[in-house]
Amino acid sequence: MKILRIQASGLKLFEKEIVIDFYAKQRVSADKNEMLTNVFSNIYINNVISLVGINASGKTTSLKVISFVLNMLKNEPINKIKCNEILEGLEEQDEVVFKVYFITNDRKLIKLNTVIKTQNNKTEINNKFDNLYYISSEKVYTKSVSSIRSKDDLFNFTNIKPIIERNQEELFLLDDVSVIIAFNKKQNDPFFFIDSIDWTDNNGLRVLGNFPIALVQFLDPSIEYLHFKELEENDKKMEISLKFYNKKEVVLYSPSEMNKYLSSGTVKGINVFMTAIFVLEKGGYLIVDEIENHFNKEIVSTLIRFFMDSEINRSGAVLVFSTHYIELLDIFERNDNIFLIKKRNGINIENLSVLLDRNDFKKSDLFKSGYLENTTPSYKLFVNLKRAIVKGFRKDEI
Repeated sequence: MKILRIQASGLKLFEKEIVIDFYAKQRVSADKNEMLTNVFSNIYINNVISLVGINASGKTTSLKVISFVLNMLKNEPINKIKCNEILEGLEEQDEVVFKVYFITNDRKLIKLNTVIKTQNNKTEINNKFDNLYYISSEKVYTKSVSSIRSKDDLFNFTNIKPIIERNQEELFLLDDVSVIIAFNKKQNDPFFFIDSIDWTDNNGLRVLGNFPIALVQFLDPSIEYLHFKELEENDKKMEISLKFYNKKEVVLYSPSEMNKYLSSGTVKGINVFMTAIFVLEKGGYLIVDEIENHFNKEIVSTLIRFFMDSEINRSGAVLVFSTHYIELLDIFERNDNIFLIKKRNGINIENLSVLLDRNDFKKSDLFKSGYLENTTPSYKLFVNLKRAIVKGFRKDEI
C-alpha cells in the first residue's frame, strides 16, 4: 500500500481543508538524483516528506493528522488512536471528512471516504462526559491504474460505484472501526508504520539489542563496544556492557542507566536509526517530530539521505518529519515534498511547489529572506523582544 494523498476537512484546529500529497506533483526528470518510488507509469512517490514552520505554527498537529489516518488504515479503532486529539472541539452537528487515496500492490487505485462525528456519552467514572467519536458513513472506491491518463485522473472517481459501504450488514463493524479492515483482509497487503511523535520529549532508550557497532560509533566515535546480554539468574533481566576507548568497561543492568553514560544525541540516534532500519526493510512509513532535536546537521542529513538512497531504500519506505532547521531543506532537489505550516485563523498547510515553480533556489535562503511569508520569526517581533529585554535591564539599574 502506497499513500498518494490525504485530505481532511472539518478539523477545528485548521483554517480550511488540508491536502497532503505524497506523490511527486512536479515533473520527474530521467536523470533524477533524489530517490522516488515509481508506483506505475509516470506516477512517483516522494520518499521524504518534510513539514517546516516557526514555533507554534502547527507542525506537530499536522503530523498527528497523518498519523491518525495511517493508524486508521492499520485497523485501529479511532477512539484508541493516541492522536485522536485532532478531533477535539467537534459538536454533535459537526463532521470531519477524511479522503485517503492509495495504490495497492496489485496496482489498484483506492479511495477511502470516511465521515467521523462525535457524541457525548456519560461514563460511569467520576460522572464525567467524554467525547466519543464514531464513523457515521464510509465508502471504498476502486479503479484500475490503466484508466489513468494523467495526474489529474488520479483523484477523479466520478461515476464509480463503491465496492464497500459501511451499511453492509455482513460487515459487523464496531462504530469506531473503519471499513478498511474488510478491504485489508481481502487484499492481504500488510501496512507497516511507526509513529515516534511521543519520543520527542522523552529520550530514553526504546530499542534494545546488539546494535550494529558501525551505527554506535557513527553516533559516538569514542565508544569501543556496546553489548546486550539477557540474564535470568538473580532477577537480572539484562546485562549491558559499555566500553569507551582507553576507559574501563562499564556493566549496567537497566537501559535507563545508559543515559548517565551516553549523550542524548546518541540515545536518540540509536532509537531513530534502528527504527528507520526496520521501516526501510519493510517499506513502511516513519513519522519523526522535530527531527533535529539532539542531533547535529550531518547526522540528520544522513538519516534523510538513507530514505533517498535507492541502494538502502529498496522497498519504497517513506520518512515524514517536521523541523525548525530550514538548512536541512537544501538537501532536497524538489519542492513538492516540502510543506509550509503557518497559523493565521487556524493551521494552514501549503505545498512549496505551489508557491515556487523553480527547484534551483537555495531553499534556506528563501526562508531567511522572508520571501516565504510567516515561515520565520519576523524582524518586527525580534525588535519587540530586544526592546523588552533592554527595558528589563534598565529596571534593574534603577
